[in-house]
Amino acid sequence: MWPRYSRPAFLAAVLALAPACQEQGAAPQLQLISSSCERPRPLDGVTHFLLRVTGEGLDAPIERIAPVDLQPEDIPVTPPGAGRVLEVRAYTGEPSSAGSVVAVGRSLPFVMPEEGAPAAPIQVILRRVNIFAPVESAQSAGTCLDLTDARAAHTATLLEDGRVVIAGGLRVNPDGQTETIGSVELFDPQARTLSYLPDPGLGGARRAFHTASRTPDGRVAWIGGETQALGDVAVPLSTGAVFDPATEQVDSFELSTARTRHAAAADGDGRVLLVGGIGVAGTVVTAPEGVEPTAGRSFAVPTSVPRMGAALVTLADQQRIAVVGGSDGTNLSREVLTFAFDGSTFALTSTSVALRQPRRDAAVAAYDDGQKLLVMGGYSTPGPVDNGSRAVAASELIGLREGSSFVAAGPSIVARGELCAVSLPDGRVLTVGGRRIGFENGLESMGATELLTPTTNATGGALGMLPVSPARYLHTCTLLPDGSVLVAGGLAESGGVPQPATGLYIFMPVPRD
Repeated sequence: MWPRYSRPAFLAAVLALAPACQEQGAAPQLQLISSSCERPRPLDGVTHFLLRVTGEGLDAPIERIAPVDLQPEDIPVTPPGAGRVLEVRAYTGEPSSAGSVVAVGRSLPFVMPEEGAPAAPIQVILRRVNIFAPVESAQSAGTCLDLTDARAAHTATLLEDGRVVIAGGLRVNPDGQTETIGSVELFDPQARTLSYLPDPGLGGARRAFHTASRTPDGRVAWIGGETQALGDVAVPLSTGAVFDPATEQVDSFELSTARTRHAAAADGDGRVLLVGGIGVAGTVVTAPEGVEPTAGRSFAVPTSVPRMGAALVTLADQQRIAVVGGSDGTNLSREVLTFAFDGSTFALTSTSVALRQPRRDAAVAAYDDGQKLLVMGGYSTPGPVDNGSRAVAASELIGLREGSSFVAAGPSIVARGELCAVSLPDGRVLTVGGRRIGFENGLESMGATELLTPTTNATGGALGMLPVSPARYLHTCTLLPDGSVLVAGGLAESGGVPQPATGLYIFMPVPRD
């Protein structure tokens, strides 16, 4: 253990950690937000802070340790430059000894001027690590934000300014009947506010099981999906809608094929590839389709890919899109396909591998260095999800570099399908929720959560986290700019009528270093 210093002596020791930083730059002002609407609170048990500055041109983080009674002089001197991020880690105990990280917060990137400091304070919201913490409203201290419309099978899309557009989905009444929702909610994690738009675009957002892609000009394209009046049959949609968050206006466009419960991904130029899904006759859609949302048009993709329950992921080169898993309704698809735009349409590329275990409704995310994909969970039965669906308790690691493709075993996870997964900036993957057959042979929601971490061997490791509560599926998981993950909506099901899983929760992973 370190000796106990008086405040002046301790501060002198802290300043000695980064003497070179005194030569150039200044210390920004810090606005540290540590309030919470539920316990445990971010500062419960905290004795020390570790403050870190990272950014463009900095070879290593600039670090400083300070007691919990943080003073302006404790903020690290920050060299001029762009993309600076101020991170605050809260410890129970001294960071250089046996202290443990219990809360973390990171600023949005900011510019440090050549002289002086930014005029406005740098805001850092401290969040408890490795738990699902509700979001406190900035407008009502101690009050947790909640979705205005409880929803599932919706989309949640991160905007360039850090807000999240939560759109569409379905609600369930007490009798188990469902209907689609036409509202949109804009969540601002920095401002800690939630704005409600009842029905933008005269029904443009009224869809469930659709896909959402952010366009190069900062708008959001909602494509396909289904609409359903209360108690009626769901109808697949042959339309798309582009939502402009600046004006809150919606522009609609037509698709060649109506589809719902499909998969989609966009390349680096904003073109969206649609694959599979269910069509108007309840059959699997065989023809993929390309969409240019900014132009409001679609184009044919002349390759048959009959799949439902597939996943699409844009690869690290931002040009190729991988199609992983799925079923044609009778047989599971083992082959992993990759498409790239050839100047006129999306065309198959030569890179192809086969899954060790075929599956549908799995989660797929970039892993480790971003050059690999991790395929997690899913169902090993090809038909629609029902009480006979068998969940998969394994993951697979896929490499899709040109000329060097491979498939290897990944970490073991809790068996479930319809989970969501998020690639974290440090190469790990977070899995949340899902569904599987319960002990009484009925489908039930899962709250299982894992952090999957790359290791020196190919498999990697899995660390179970506290579950999300209530358990849920048909929810969304969205990576936020500060490295945390927003979990919104979904359905909680346990042998009876599914209930909407309300609430907005943020999971801050403990730092890997």
